Amino acid sequence: MLDWLKSENFLCDNSKDALSQVVLKVAPSTEITGFASVDLAGPADASFWLGDSVKSETNSNGYSSALLGSLRAGLLFVPAGLLAQMASPGADFAPSVGCVVPVEYPYHAMVRFLERFAGELAENCGDAPFVAESARVHASAVVEGRVGENAVVGPGCVVMRGATLGANCVLEANVTVYPNVVVGEGCVFQAGAVIGSRGFGFYEYEGVRRPVPHLAGVRIGRECSFGANMVVAAGFLSPTTIGDKCHFDSFVQVAHNCRLGNNIYMASQSGLAGSVTVEDDVELAGGAQVAGHLTLGKGCRIAAKAGVTKSIPAGRVVSGFPAEDIEVWRRSMVRLRQMGKK
Repeated sequence: MLDWLKSENFLCDNSKDALSQVVLKVAPSTEITGFASVDLAGPADASFWLGDSVKSETNSNGYSSALLGSLRAGLLFVPAGLLAQMASPGADFAPSVGCVVPVEYPYHAMVRFLERFAGELAENCGDAPFVAESARVHASAVVEGRVGENAVVGPGCVVMRGATLGANCVLEANVTVYPNVVVGEGCVFQAGAVIGSRGFGFYEYEGVRRPVPHLAGVRIGRECSFGANMVVAAGFLSPTTIGDKCHFDSFVQVAHNCRLGNNIYMASQSGLAGSVTVEDDVELAGGAQVAGHLTLGKGCRIAAKAGVTKSIPAGRVVSGFPAEDIEVWRRSMVRLRQMGKK
């Protein structure tokens, strides 16, 4: 793989994007079999770093430069601008990283890496197909993953290679479970649910918007229920996660890289944009929508049709668009109606 990095121009859009022929550091035993976000990447994982300085307190991807010393990625794409700093005396950049590769656009390099190795990563995704003897699988279902004890897989369902269903799970008709999805015990999926599909993510490169591959899958806890035709999208470098005893109505959207705690309830047509964190015991009423990269604090409630544009503290109840404290919103509605009567 490391020879391929040097010999091929895997960015290959034009000569300007050619991969630097200088691989700053290569550990002899480096072998890449997966990928992860930079803070979670291990010796067999590829990842990327966006910060343009090893001296800055916080880099542009939100990670402190102090993290560099603890990174353990097997392969790390970094901005080419770091080359001088890494080569300078005393700049011991990421000492535990196996291979450091400078490129002009690390994010684009990471995407191309995932595209190049998607097939190989899929082959390494999960164990061989397995269906427990006590499981019931409809004759029209396609099962290439693993199905646990007493699970039920209904007509027209697809469980792809690398997917794992825990004991006592129930898939009603036409449920699709993508690779790298792990479902805990006792979960129920109503008809048409889709778990682990590619998220709605794009990035701009050379004036063109390009799709982001979402291969990190989904992790689901125990005793959750998923309504008809709802979707949980796969993560980019780390999986989308859902805790225990979460319940979702029909037509709910959970986007890529969301992190949900336990005991969460989402009513019909509510949705989370990418990378939203939802703490325990949160409730979203019908049609409520949450913008990306926000946090809903423990126990907060989002009223029907609310549009959340900023993080909500624990225990708050909000309504309206943009969402605000529900008592403030109610007073505002009263004033508006009074103005209309004059």
